[in-house]
Amino acid sequence: MLINLLWKKKEKKGCSCNEEDVTVLIPVYNANDSIKDTIESIKKQNYCGKINIIVIDDGSVDDSVEILKKMEIDENMILLERPHQGKTQALNEGLKLVETEYMITIDSDTVLHRDAIRNIMDKLVNSNKKVVATAGCLFVKNAKKNFITKLQEWDYTLGIFGVKFYQSNYNSTLVAQGAFSAYKTEVIKRVLGWQDCVGEDIVLTWKLLSLGYEVNFAKKAIAFTEVPITWRALGKQRKRWARGMIEAFKKVKIFTSHRLNFRSKFLMSLNLFFPFIDLALLIFIPLGIFFLLLGNQLLMGWLTLLVIFLGMILCLVIEIRRRSTLREINCRLDRRSVLTFIFYVLLYAFILAPYCLMGYISELFNYKKKW
Repeated sequence: MLINLLWKKKEKKGCSCNEEDVTVLIPVYNANDSIKDTIESIKKQNYCGKINIIVIDDGSVDDSVEILKKMEIDENMILLERPHQGKTQALNEGLKLVETEYMITIDSDTVLHRDAIRNIMDKLVNSNKKVVATAGCLFVKNAKKNFITKLQEWDYTLGIFGVKFYQSNYNSTLVAQGAFSAYKTEVIKRVLGWQDCVGEDIVLTWKLLSLGYEVNFAKKAIAFTEVPITWRALGKQRKRWARGMIEAFKKVKIFTSHRLNFRSKFLMSLNLFFPFIDLALLIFIPLGIFFLLLGNQLLMGWLTLLVIFLGMILCLVIEIRRRSTLREINCRLDRRSVLTFIFYVLLYAFILAPYCLMGYISELFNYKKKW
């Protein structure tokens, strides 16, 4: 991954002269504190094509619907109200009304950079014909809330950004996240939209890849999303993400798919190691460090600690890439704490490992799903 990031692949510059009409789907459930900002960020987009907005309220019990009705609803915006059945059903209801060739999904707590739709559409429209989905670039909106959100700011800017940047070099981005991604409508309708599961965006992306399509990443399409503000909420989110990955393996038969290209299959297969990595983070690495301090190199030696040094170099390369990207679109983020960076590198993965393991186990044993 480090070598791949060091090798700068020259991107083809797309032409935004003919900006295509697009429909934005926004599933909403109890989003009274964020939905107004989300809608306003869409209406302020620097985009020449027509932007249609379909908001699907999934039985909110707060005043989300009242807030939406008070907003300026014109012929380009539709509000659907339905009983609470979950995000997947809400997206599929909205999908039925999409008439444009391209569409975008946005979470109800996502706020877009003014050029976000232009950049994500430019990436999707000007890619090769096999590319049917493009993931946007997410950063943290509530980063300054507390120490936990500051840690996630490093996770989004180093971990998630770095992984998608790397995968996109092979047009094999493994998650076109529901929080901000663009799609070719006809293909999504052909595969019958989103499946009813915890990780609906992961499963859809893997299904598209398994059918021989490609998915890329628009690093210049910046959006900001709310992240959990407590350890409990963060753990619950990562448990859901881990469960979604196992769901993808169960629902998409990647090893028997003849259309899935080797690059995507290889990157998907790497996910099989994640449960073992999390198990090592939870048990074997702490024990190894403990024994090492006592002079026993049974589980690891001092040379193993070089992994931390290599990890620092990888973070530095990703950070350089990220800053270069933000300069290109004149987008500046606030300075981040060095202390939280050190905590992120040394301890963040260890804290989340138990939640990820619970997610893997929950899906493997088909425990009841909760949304």
